[in-house]
Amino acid sequence: MTGPAPFGPGPFLVDAHVHLYPRFDRAAFLDAAAANVRHAARAHGLDADTPGWLLLTETAADHAFAELADQAAAGTGSGGWRLRATGDALCLLAHRDGRAPLALLAGRQIVTEGGLEVLALGTDATFPDGGTLTDALAQVAAAGALAVLPWGFGKWLGARGARVREVVAQAAPGTLFLGDNGGRTGPRPRLLAEAEAAGRVVLSGSDPLPLPGQERRAGGFGFVLDGPLDPDRPAASLKARLAALATSPPVYGRTTKALPFAGNQIRMQLRKHGISP
Repeated sequence: MTGPAPFGPGPFLVDAHVHLYPRFDRAAFLDAAAANVRHAARAHGLDADTPGWLLLTETAADHAFAELADQAAAGTGSGGWRLRATGDALCLLAHRDGRAPLALLAGRQIVTEGGLEVLALGTDATFPDGGTLTDALAQVAAAGALAVLPWGFGKWLGARGARVREVVAQAAPGTLFLGDNGGRTGPRPRLLAEAEAAGRVVLSGSDPLPLPGQERRAGGFGFVLDGPLDPDRPAASLKARLAALATSPPVYGRTTKALPFAGNQIRMQLRKHGISP
């Protein structure tokens, strides 16, 4: 395996909101993630082989982690990448000659009332969509995962924004994170600063959309995390390290410029109406 493993003392570059949709070419996705992590490491003055973590947030219809786990069990992969089990069922390693390895953590995305989303980091459990935000958070906690409320275009405004603020205010310290998103444009959402002022932690991620070319965003927006992480229990170790954060970790990468952002939103609307972009 080339480069340091994604365990040990750190630092690590972590993308906490990653979708690996069926339409994404697996090798292109991993190539892009490795390149993005390497670029971020250099931009932050870190070793170019600083390991990267991709925290998957799969929808109810997607099962990429299970597919990759099958490849790891068979010792196969694609495009020169090989998948390897870690001894922890929730964490896989992807490696390819000439690139630092990537760690992939299992996780889910739940769509709740009014389209508000909850990320469940570090679990292979499945969750129903369409329930209340409170119920989804309880289910994520019961599964032993970390719960994140990610920013979404237009979803933190009006009554939905008030609902998010209410849930954040009621959550016990260390039990709920907010998520910044590399797919947004413009100034940082005010609710993130409000949450941080109240002692909450923000975890950043790229959130690729189910559109052509979006696999290139994987690993391109996230945060820098110090270790240590235990190679014998990487998923539990990472979750414990995140849960212990007192402040938001440093962000790496950039959000989307206005014109590409507008184009992505138009393409997503076309997709919702059955028009393939």
